[in-house]
Amino acid sequence: MKIPIYIAAFVLLGLLSGCSGNSGSTSHVIYTHKRFIHHNKPKVVKPVFRENKESKHQYVLKGVRDPFKPFELKAESKVASEKTKKKIMDPLQRLSLSQIKLVGIIWGAKKRALIEDTSGMGYIIKKGTLLGENSGVVTHISPDGITIEQHFKDYMGRINTREVVLRLRKEEGEM
Repeated sequence: MKIPIYIAAFVLLGLLSGCSGNSGSTSHVIYTHKRFIHHNKPKVVKPVFRENKESKHQYVLKGVRDPFKPFELKAESKVASEKTKKKIMDPLQRLSLSQIKLVGIIWGAKKRALIEDTSGMGYIIKKGTLLGENSGVVTHISPDGITIEQHFKDYMGRINTREVVLRLRKEEGEM
């Protein structure tokens, strides 16, 4: 009784193995006496004809910086900045305004002011004296302080002007 079950299983296995599941294949091959006949023949592609004409479009650099050249500062501006750095020889120009303390005002025919740096060194300045590292110039001397106008470049390269007022410090008993 076990033999017919084996035979039935063997026949069923043979039938199921014949079904491959690839019924939707696109190319069909027919075998005829050692020849293969393909029903899906490749299409013949014609070569594309291209003319070797020169392009009429040209890149015009009129009033515009060339984007293909690297960005460089002009040599003149480099030389100018080096000259201004060499020009700074005065110790007052090397100081920052935060390092300067206004000690007194000398009132007379010509207005003058007495300033002191952090090391205790005193300097007498007048209107037009170069002061501070940002090209500062003393523009006004008044009884209660001095006004310094500074010129500096911002991150965009524009030159900005800022006025800084140094006032006399009042002593402990004064109001």
